[in-house]
Amino acid sequence: MFRPLALNVGFRYAGARASFTSFVSVLALTGLALSVAVLVFVQGVVAGFERELEERILRVLPHLSVTARELAARDAEEAGVDEVLEKARGVRAIAGIVEGAGLLSTGTRVAGVTVAGIEPDVYDAVSSVTAFVDRDSAGFLPLEDRKFRIWIGEAVARRLDLTIGDSVFLVLPQAAVTPVGAIPRAKRFAVTGIVATKSQLDQTAGFIHLADAARLFRTGGRVPTYHVALDDPLRALSYAWDIRSLVGGHRFRVDTWHRWFGDLYRVIQVTKNMLFLLLSLLVGVAAFNLVSSLVMVVNGRRDDVAILRTMGGEGGFIVRVFLVLGLVISVTGVAAGLAVGVGLGLVAESAFPWLEATLGTDLMGEYLITELPVDFLIMDLLRVGGMAIGLATLASIYPAWRAARLEPAQVLRYE
Repeated sequence: MFRPLALNVGFRYAGARASFTSFVSVLALTGLALSVAVLVFVQGVVAGFERELEERILRVLPHLSVTARELAARDAEEAGVDEVLEKARGVRAIAGIVEGAGLLSTGTRVAGVTVAGIEPDVYDAVSSVTAFVDRDSAGFLPLEDRKFRIWIGEAVARRLDLTIGDSVFLVLPQAAVTPVGAIPRAKRFAVTGIVATKSQLDQTAGFIHLADAARLFRTGGRVPTYHVALDDPLRALSYAWDIRSLVGGHRFRVDTWHRWFGDLYRVIQVTKNMLFLLLSLLVGVAAFNLVSSLVMVVNGRRDDVAILRTMGGEGGFIVRVFLVLGLVISVTGVAAGLAVGVGLGLVAESAFPWLEATLGTDLMGEYLITELPVDFLIMDLLRVGGMAIGLATLASIYPAWRAARLEPAQVLRYE
Protein backbone atom coordinates (compact mmCIF):
# COMPACT_ATOMS: atom_id res chain seq x y z
CA MET A 1 0.00 0.00 0.00
CA PHE A 2 1.31 3.42 -0.94
CA ARG A 3 2.36 5.67 1.91
CA PRO A 4 4.00 9.09 1.79
CA LEU A 5 7.78 8.96 2.02
CA ALA A 6 7.79 10.97 5.26
CA LEU A 7 5.62 8.31 6.91
CA ASN A 8 7.87 5.51 5.69
CA VAL A 9 11.03 7.18 6.97
CA GLY A 10 9.40 8.18 10.28
CA PHE A 11 8.14 4.64 10.91
CA ARG A 12 11.54 3.26 9.94
CA TYR A 13 13.23 5.46 12.52
CA ALA A 14 10.64 4.49 15.14
CA GLY A 15 11.18 0.80 14.48
CA ALA A 16 14.98 0.93 14.31
CA ARG A 17 16.61 -1.83 16.36
CA ALA A 18 19.91 -2.10 18.19
CA SER A 19 20.64 1.57 17.84
CA PHE A 20 20.96 4.62 20.02
CA THR A 21 17.79 5.96 18.40
CA SER A 22 15.87 2.87 19.49
CA PHE A 23 17.16 3.15 23.07
CA VAL A 24 16.26 6.82 23.35
CA SER A 25 12.83 6.20 21.84
CA VAL A 26 12.13 3.44 24.37
CA LEU A 27 13.09 5.74 27.25
CA ALA A 28 10.81 8.49 25.98
CA LEU A 29 7.98 6.01 25.42
CA THR A 30 8.38 4.50 28.90
CA GLY A 31 8.33 7.86 30.64
CA LEU A 32 5.20 8.92 28.77
CA ALA A 33 3.48 5.58 29.44
CA LEU A 34 4.17 5.72 33.18
CA SER A 35 2.89 9.27 33.53
CA VAL A 36 -0.28 8.46 31.60
CA ALA A 37 -0.80 5.27 33.66
CA VAL A 38 -0.60 7.22 36.93
CA LEU A 39 -3.05 9.83 35.66
CA VAL A 40 -5.49 7.17 34.40
CA PHE A 41 -5.34 5.21 37.66
CA VAL A 42 -5.95 8.27 39.86
CA GLN A 43 -8.80 9.45 37.64
CA GLY A 44 -10.31 5.97 37.84
CA VAL A 45 -10.20 5.93 41.65
CA VAL A 46 -11.81 9.37 41.93
CA ALA A 47 -14.45 8.40 39.37
CA GLY A 48 -15.04 5.25 41.41
CA PHE A 49 -15.80 7.26 44.54
CA GLU A 50 -18.10 9.47 42.49
CA ARG A 51 -19.89 6.39 41.13
CA GLU A 52 -20.27 4.88 44.60
CA LEU A 53 -21.67 8.13 45.97
CA GLU A 54 -24.23 8.42 43.18
CA GLU A 55 -25.17 4.77 42.74
CA ARG A 56 -24.76 3.26 46.21
CA ILE A 57 -25.18 6.11 48.71
CA LEU A 58 -27.89 7.92 46.74
CA ARG A 59 -29.71 4.62 46.26
CA VAL A 60 -29.82 4.09 50.02
CA LEU A 61 -30.14 7.64 51.34
CA PRO A 62 -33.37 9.55 50.87
CA HIS A 63 -32.88 12.16 48.19
CA LEU A 64 -35.04 14.51 50.23
CA SER A 65 -36.78 14.40 53.62
CA VAL A 66 -39.72 16.40 54.90
CA THR A 67 -40.10 16.54 58.70
CA ALA A 68 -42.77 18.24 60.80
CA ARG A 69 -41.18 20.88 63.03
CA GLU A 70 -43.66 20.19 65.86
CA LEU A 71 -45.46 16.89 65.75
CA ALA A 72 -48.08 18.00 68.28
CA ALA A 73 -49.04 20.95 66.09
CA ARG A 74 -49.99 18.88 63.09
CA ASP A 75 -53.64 19.32 62.22
CA ALA A 76 -55.92 17.75 59.62
CA GLU A 77 -54.64 20.04 56.87
CA GLU A 78 -51.03 19.08 57.58
CA ALA A 79 -51.97 15.42 57.62
CA GLY A 80 -52.45 15.64 53.85
CA VAL A 81 -48.80 16.52 53.18
CA ASP A 82 -48.27 13.14 51.54
CA GLU A 83 -50.76 14.07 48.81
CA VAL A 84 -48.97 17.37 48.28
CA LEU A 85 -45.61 15.64 47.99
CA GLU A 86 -46.88 13.08 45.49
CA LYS A 87 -47.91 15.89 43.11
CA ALA A 88 -44.72 17.95 43.53
CA ARG A 89 -42.33 18.43 40.63
CA GLY A 90 -39.59 15.83 40.33
CA VAL A 91 -40.99 13.48 43.00
CA ARG A 92 -40.88 9.80 42.03
CA ALA A 93 -42.05 8.19 45.29
CA ILE A 94 -42.56 8.94 48.98
CA ALA A 95 -42.59 6.86 52.15
CA GLY A 96 -43.50 7.84 55.71
CA ILE A 97 -41.08 6.89 58.48
CA VAL A 98 -40.49 7.42 62.19
CA GLU A 99 -36.86 7.95 63.11
CA GLY A 100 -34.83 8.90 66.14
CA ALA A 101 -31.63 8.26 68.06
CA GLY A 102 -31.14 5.26 70.29
CA LEU A 103 -28.64 2.95 71.93
CA LEU A 104 -28.28 -0.75 71.27
CA SER A 105 -27.08 -2.67 74.31
CA THR A 106 -26.07 -6.29 74.76
CA GLY A 107 -25.42 -5.86 78.47
CA THR A 108 -21.65 -5.53 78.10
CA ARG A 109 -21.42 -3.42 74.96
CA VAL A 110 -23.36 -0.45 73.62
CA ALA A 111 -23.51 1.33 70.26
CA GLY A 112 -25.34 4.44 69.17
CA VAL A 113 -27.68 4.01 66.21
CA THR A 114 -30.15 6.00 64.19
CA VAL A 115 -33.39 4.04 64.38
CA ALA A 116 -35.69 4.24 61.38
CA GLY A 117 -39.18 2.80 61.51
CA ILE A 118 -40.18 1.70 58.02
CA GLU A 119 -42.65 -0.45 56.13
CA PRO A 120 -40.22 -2.40 53.89
CA ASP A 121 -42.61 -2.84 50.96
CA VAL A 122 -43.37 0.90 50.88
CA TYR A 123 -39.85 2.04 51.70
CA ASP A 124 -38.41 0.08 48.76
CA ALA A 125 -39.82 2.79 46.48
CA VAL A 126 -37.53 5.48 47.96
CA SER A 127 -34.49 3.48 49.07
CA SER A 128 -32.77 0.24 48.09
CA VAL A 129 -31.45 -0.36 51.60
CA THR A 130 -33.44 -3.59 51.91
CA ALA A 131 -31.57 -4.91 48.86
CA PHE A 132 -28.38 -4.89 50.97
CA VAL A 133 -29.88 -7.32 53.48
CA ASP A 134 -28.98 -10.95 52.84
CA ARG A 135 -32.40 -12.58 52.79
CA ASP A 136 -30.93 -16.02 52.14
CA SER A 137 -28.96 -16.06 55.39
CA ALA A 138 -30.08 -18.50 58.08
CA GLY A 139 -32.45 -16.87 60.56
CA PHE A 140 -33.46 -13.93 58.37
CA LEU A 141 -36.95 -12.64 59.09
CA PRO A 142 -38.80 -9.63 57.63
CA LEU A 143 -39.86 -6.66 59.72
CA GLU A 144 -43.42 -7.10 61.00
CA ASP A 145 -45.68 -5.20 63.37
CA ARG A 146 -45.45 -6.28 67.04
CA LYS A 147 -42.75 -8.84 66.27
CA PHE A 148 -40.08 -6.45 67.55
CA ARG A 149 -37.45 -7.36 65.00
CA ILE A 150 -34.52 -5.16 64.00
CA TRP A 151 -32.10 -4.99 61.08
CA ILE A 152 -28.75 -3.48 62.00
CA GLY A 153 -25.75 -2.26 60.04
CA GLU A 154 -22.85 -4.63 59.48
CA ALA A 155 -20.43 -2.38 61.41
CA VAL A 156 -22.88 -2.17 64.34
CA ALA A 157 -23.13 -5.96 64.38
CA ARG A 158 -19.35 -6.29 64.49
CA ARG A 159 -19.04 -3.70 67.26
CA LEU A 160 -21.61 -5.49 69.42
CA ASP A 161 -20.59 -9.00 68.30
CA LEU A 162 -24.13 -9.74 67.16
CA THR A 163 -25.37 -12.21 64.58
CA ILE A 164 -28.80 -13.01 63.21
CA GLY A 165 -30.90 -14.60 65.92
CA ASP A 166 -29.33 -12.71 68.82
CA SER A 167 -31.28 -10.37 71.08
CA VAL A 168 -30.41 -6.75 71.81
CA PHE A 169 -31.96 -3.98 73.91
CA LEU A 170 -32.96 -0.75 72.18
CA VAL A 171 -32.69 2.08 74.70
CA LEU A 172 -34.40 5.39 73.85
CA PRO A 173 -33.39 8.81 75.20
CA GLN A 174 -36.97 9.53 76.29
CA ALA A 175 -37.56 8.61 79.94
CA ALA A 176 -40.50 6.65 81.30
CA VAL A 177 -41.91 7.87 84.64
CA THR A 178 -42.30 5.05 87.17
CA PRO A 179 -42.98 4.90 90.93
CA VAL A 180 -39.23 4.65 91.48
CA GLY A 181 -38.48 7.63 89.25
CA ALA A 182 -37.70 8.35 85.60
CA ILE A 183 -35.84 5.61 83.80
CA PRO A 184 -34.87 5.30 80.11
CA ARG A 185 -37.34 3.37 78.01
CA ALA A 186 -35.96 0.14 76.57
CA LYS A 187 -37.30 -2.76 74.54
CA ARG A 188 -35.77 -6.10 73.60
CA PHE A 189 -35.48 -6.73 69.86
CA ALA A 190 -34.42 -9.79 67.90
CA VAL A 191 -31.75 -9.23 65.25
CA THR A 192 -33.20 -10.72 62.06
CA GLY A 193 -31.17 -8.99 59.34
CA ILE A 194 -27.75 -7.44 58.69
CA VAL A 195 -27.51 -4.39 56.41
CA ALA A 196 -24.24 -4.46 54.45
CA THR A 197 -23.96 -1.48 52.10
CA LYS A 198 -20.15 -1.41 52.48
CA SER A 199 -20.34 2.26 53.38
CA GLN A 200 -20.35 4.50 56.43
CA LEU A 201 -24.11 3.98 56.72
CA ASP A 202 -23.46 0.53 58.16
CA GLN A 203 -21.96 2.14 61.27
CA THR A 204 -25.24 3.62 62.56
CA ALA A 205 -28.05 1.84 60.73
CA GLY A 206 -30.98 0.36 62.64
CA PHE A 207 -34.34 -0.49 61.05
CA ILE A 208 -37.52 -1.60 62.78
CA HIS A 209 -41.14 -1.76 61.68
CA LEU A 210 -42.96 1.56 61.34
CA ALA A 211 -45.73 0.64 63.80
CA ASP A 212 -43.23 -0.49 66.44
CA ALA A 213 -41.29 2.76 66.03
CA ALA A 214 -44.48 4.83 66.35
CA ARG A 215 -45.27 3.17 69.68
CA LEU A 216 -41.71 3.43 71.01
CA PHE A 217 -41.33 7.10 70.06
CA ARG A 218 -44.95 7.85 71.06
CA THR A 219 -45.98 9.64 67.89
CA GLY A 220 -49.65 8.85 68.42
CA GLY A 221 -49.85 6.91 65.18
CA ARG A 222 -48.72 9.92 63.16
CA VAL A 223 -45.89 9.92 60.64
CA PRO A 224 -43.59 12.87 61.38
CA THR A 225 -41.16 12.36 58.49
CA TYR A 226 -41.45 11.56 54.80
CA HIS A 227 -38.57 10.32 52.71
CA VAL A 228 -38.75 11.28 49.07
CA ALA A 229 -37.15 9.74 45.97
CA LEU A 230 -36.53 12.17 43.12
CA ASP A 231 -36.30 11.67 39.39
CA ASP A 232 -32.92 13.42 39.37
CA PRO A 233 -31.19 13.41 42.79
CA LEU A 234 -28.49 15.78 41.53
CA ARG A 235 -31.20 18.47 41.23
CA ALA A 236 -32.41 17.93 44.80
CA LEU A 237 -31.70 21.51 45.88
CA SER A 238 -33.88 22.89 43.10
CA TYR A 239 -36.74 20.52 43.94
CA ALA A 240 -36.37 21.31 47.65
CA TRP A 241 -37.25 24.98 47.07
CA ASP A 242 -40.48 24.01 45.31
CA ILE A 243 -41.46 21.48 47.98
CA ARG A 244 -40.67 23.89 50.81
CA SER A 245 -43.05 26.45 49.30
CA LEU A 246 -45.77 23.80 48.87
CA VAL A 247 -45.70 22.33 52.39
CA GLY A 248 -44.76 25.53 54.22
CA GLY A 249 -41.23 26.06 55.46
CA HIS A 250 -42.47 27.28 58.86
CA ARG A 251 -44.26 23.97 59.52
CA PHE A 252 -41.93 21.48 57.85
CA ARG A 253 -38.17 21.21 57.58
CA VAL A 254 -37.04 20.13 54.13
CA ASP A 255 -33.56 18.59 53.87
CA THR A 256 -31.73 17.06 50.93
CA TRP A 257 -28.90 14.55 50.71
CA HIS A 258 -26.57 17.56 50.36
CA ARG A 259 -26.99 18.13 54.08
CA TRP A 260 -25.20 14.85 54.82
CA PHE A 261 -22.93 14.34 51.83
CA GLY A 262 -23.10 17.51 49.76
CA ASP A 263 -19.67 18.70 50.86
CA LEU A 264 -18.19 15.31 50.00
CA TYR A 265 -19.76 15.39 46.54
CA ARG A 266 -18.34 18.84 45.85
CA VAL A 267 -14.94 17.75 47.17
CA ILE A 268 -14.94 14.78 44.81
CA GLN A 269 -15.75 17.01 41.85
CA VAL A 270 -13.05 19.55 42.74
CA THR A 271 -10.51 16.83 43.57
CA LYS A 272 -11.06 15.10 40.25
CA ASN A 273 -10.41 18.29 38.30
CA MET A 274 -7.46 19.35 40.45
CA LEU A 275 -5.80 15.95 40.25
CA PHE A 276 -6.22 15.95 36.49
CA LEU A 277 -4.58 19.38 36.32
CA LEU A 278 -1.73 18.49 38.68
CA LEU A 279 -1.00 15.09 37.19
CA SER A 280 -1.14 16.61 33.73
CA LEU A 281 2.08 18.34 34.76
CA LEU A 282 3.58 14.88 35.11
CA VAL A 283 2.59 14.18 31.51
CA GLY A 284 4.08 17.54 30.62
CA VAL A 285 7.39 16.48 32.17
CA ALA A 286 7.29 13.31 30.09
CA ALA A 287 6.61 15.42 27.01
CA PHE A 288 9.59 17.63 27.91
CA ASN A 289 11.72 14.48 28.14
CA LEU A 290 10.44 13.60 24.68
CA VAL A 291 11.86 16.89 23.42
CA SER A 292 15.32 16.09 24.74
CA SER A 293 15.07 12.52 23.47
CA LEU A 294 14.10 13.62 19.98
CA VAL A 295 16.89 16.19 19.96
CA MET A 296 19.34 13.36 20.64
CA VAL A 297 17.69 11.33 17.89
CA VAL A 298 18.15 14.24 15.51
CA ASN A 299 21.83 14.46 16.47
CA GLY A 300 22.19 10.75 15.91
CA ARG A 301 20.52 11.02 12.49
CA ARG A 302 22.43 14.07 11.25
CA ASP A 303 24.03 12.09 8.45
CA ASP A 304 20.68 10.69 7.34
CA VAL A 305 19.09 14.13 7.38
CA ALA A 306 21.98 15.58 5.36
CA ILE A 307 21.71 12.81 2.76
CA LEU A 308 17.95 13.29 2.50
CA ARG A 309 18.47 17.01 1.99
CA THR A 310 21.05 16.46 -0.75
CA MET A 311 18.64 14.07 -2.47
CA GLY A 312 16.08 16.86 -2.72
CA GLY A 313 14.26 16.57 0.56
CA GLU A 314 12.90 19.97 1.58
CA GLY A 315 12.73 21.34 5.10
CA GLY A 316 9.01 20.55 5.31
CA PHE A 317 9.73 16.94 4.45
CA ILE A 318 12.31 16.64 7.26
CA VAL A 319 9.85 18.24 9.70
CA ARG A 320 7.17 15.71 8.77
CA VAL A 321 9.61 12.80 9.21
CA PHE A 322 10.41 13.72 12.80
CA LEU A 323 6.84 14.69 13.59
CA VAL A 324 5.82 11.18 12.50
CA LEU A 325 8.54 9.76 14.75
CA GLY A 326 7.31 11.82 17.71
CA LEU A 327 3.69 10.92 16.98
CA VAL A 328 4.46 7.19 16.81
CA ILE A 329 6.32 7.37 20.13
CA SER A 330 3.53 9.39 21.76
CA VAL A 331 0.66 7.23 20.48
CA THR A 332 2.46 4.04 21.49
CA GLY A 333 3.34 5.46 24.91
CA VAL A 334 -0.17 6.77 25.53
CA ALA A 335 -1.75 3.47 24.46
CA ALA A 336 0.60 1.55 26.76
CA GLY A 337 -0.10 4.00 29.59
CA LEU A 338 -3.86 3.65 29.18
CA ALA A 339 -3.58 -0.13 29.23
CA VAL A 340 -1.30 -0.15 32.27
CA GLY A 341 -3.46 2.36 34.16
CA VAL A 342 -6.67 0.43 33.51
CA GLY A 343 -4.98 -2.86 34.39
CA LEU A 344 -3.57 -1.41 37.59
CA GLY A 345 -7.00 -0.13 38.57
CA LEU A 346 -8.68 -3.48 38.00
CA VAL A 347 -5.99 -5.31 39.94
CA ALA A 348 -6.07 -2.78 42.80
CA GLU A 349 -9.86 -2.99 43.15
CA SER A 350 -9.93 -6.80 43.21
CA ALA A 351 -6.81 -7.14 45.38
CA PHE A 352 -7.87 -4.57 47.99
CA PRO A 353 -9.83 -7.07 50.15
CA TRP A 354 -6.86 -9.45 50.01
CA LEU A 355 -4.55 -6.65 51.12
CA GLU A 356 -6.82 -5.82 54.08
CA ALA A 357 -6.96 -9.49 55.05
CA THR A 358 -3.18 -9.82 54.78
CA LEU A 359 -2.53 -6.73 56.90
CA GLY A 360 -5.30 -7.62 59.31
CA THR A 361 -6.76 -4.13 59.31
CA ASP A 362 -9.66 -2.24 57.80
CA LEU A 363 -7.78 0.32 55.70
CA MET A 364 -10.86 2.38 54.82
CA GLY A 365 -13.07 1.65 57.79
CA GLU A 366 -13.23 5.33 58.79
CA TYR A 367 -14.28 6.58 55.38
CA LEU A 368 -17.65 6.88 53.69
CA ILE A 369 -16.85 4.05 51.26
CA THR A 370 -15.17 1.09 52.92
CA GLU A 371 -13.86 -0.45 49.68
CA LEU A 372 -11.53 0.84 46.96
CA PRO A 373 -13.83 1.68 44.05
CA VAL A 374 -12.36 2.11 40.56
CA ASP A 375 -14.36 3.22 37.53
CA PHE A 376 -12.94 4.09 34.12
CA LEU A 377 -15.12 6.42 32.08
CA ILE A 378 -14.66 6.58 28.33
CA MET A 379 -14.64 10.38 28.40
CA ASP A 380 -11.91 10.40 31.07
CA LEU A 381 -9.76 8.02 29.02
CA LEU A 382 -10.29 10.08 25.87
CA ARG A 383 -9.46 13.28 27.74
CA VAL A 384 -6.24 11.84 29.17
CA GLY A 385 -5.21 10.26 25.88
CA GLY A 386 -5.98 13.33 23.82
CA MET A 387 -4.16 15.65 26.21
CA ALA A 388 -1.07 13.39 26.32
CA ILE A 389 -0.89 12.96 22.55
CA GLY A 390 -1.40 16.70 22.07
CA LEU A 391 1.44 17.60 24.46
CA ALA A 392 3.75 14.99 22.94
CA THR A 393 3.02 16.20 19.42
CA LEU A 394 3.75 19.79 20.42
CA ALA A 395 6.97 18.58 22.02
CA SER A 396 8.03 17.09 18.68
CA ILE A 397 7.83 20.38 16.82
CA TYR A 398 11.10 21.88 18.06
CA PRO A 399 13.30 18.80 17.34
CA ALA A 400 11.69 18.48 13.89
CA TRP A 401 12.30 22.15 13.17
CA ARG A 402 15.90 21.81 14.35
CA ALA A 403 16.44 18.82 12.05
CA ALA A 404 15.07 20.80 9.11
CA ARG A 405 17.63 23.58 9.73
CA LEU A 406 20.66 21.28 9.49
CA GLU A 407 23.03 22.31 6.69
CA PRO A 408 24.04 19.25 4.60
CA ALA A 409 27.41 20.80 3.68
CA GLN A 410 28.36 21.31 7.33
CA VAL A 411 27.28 17.81 8.30
CA LEU A 412 29.00 15.98 5.40
CA ARG A 413 32.13 18.10 5.30
CA TYR A 414 34.30 15.49 7.02
CA GLU A 415 32.52 12.37 5.73
